[in-house]
Amino acid sequence: MKGPWIGLLMMTTLAHAQVWIPQEENPSDIIQHSAITIGYIEEHEQPQWVAYALRKEHLRDCVDRRDNFREDPRIRSGSALPTDYRSSGYDRGHIAPAGDMKWSKQAMDESFFMSNITPQSPKMNRGRWAILENLTRAWAKDGDETIVVSGPVLRDNLPRIGATGISVPDEHFKVLLRSKRGQRSAIAFLMTQDPSANDLQTYAVPVRMIEERTGLDFFPHLSQREQDRVEEKIEWSAWDFRAKFSYFPCSG
Repeated sequence: MKGPWIGLLMMTTLAHAQVWIPQEENPSDIIQHSAITIGYIEEHEQPQWVAYALRKEHLRDCVDRRDNFREDPRIRSGSALPTDYRSSGYDRGHIAPAGDMKWSKQAMDESFFMSNITPQSPKMNRGRWAILENLTRAWAKDGDETIVVSGPVLRDNLPRIGATGISVPDEHFKVLLRSKRGQRSAIAFLMTQDPSANDLQTYAVPVRMIEERTGLDFFPHLSQREQDRVEEKIEWSAWDFRAKFSYFPCSG
């Protein structure tokens, strides 16, 4: 990544990070990296949520992906290990996708901490979920700022994998709050490990439904009136499901 603006971008990202943190019924260990904020749950050995902002300047193809999965040294109790997934039948699924971190070598590298990883079936991780990640980038490119909060739906008595005992969730969510020309709109997605529908609109739900399912309050920085407006129903006209995405070239 070249150009003097990267340092300013990271400082702005860190200063703005508190806005992304949801309020939790089940408190997590909050970890701040250069581009993402993680709410890690030791009980389940994975994030309860990962939050970050996508703006146009993030959508540059500057850094190649390197599969450097490893323990997160900032998790005081120790995070899950890459070997926990061996022969499990599950992918090491990114919550904050590596494809959103191509603007920065540091951001890309940190996205492979195991604190950002959850068990996802290959069918989900490489299929509908990956398509949803790409559509999210297309929407972010068309907006001013998109706050993204994603994670597994965690509960008691989930099956476990690996020596660390990682819970295997039944579902994952993605919540988006996009600002475009001064107007906010929000949408959420809920997807099972075995998604069967091709149309991504099948998985779209109001944000309030995900709050009820997870016990998270996603946008406490908004007034209650604004939260109700954007979270209780989907404003379908704000979301073009036919949008296509391509990265800006890396310049500077």
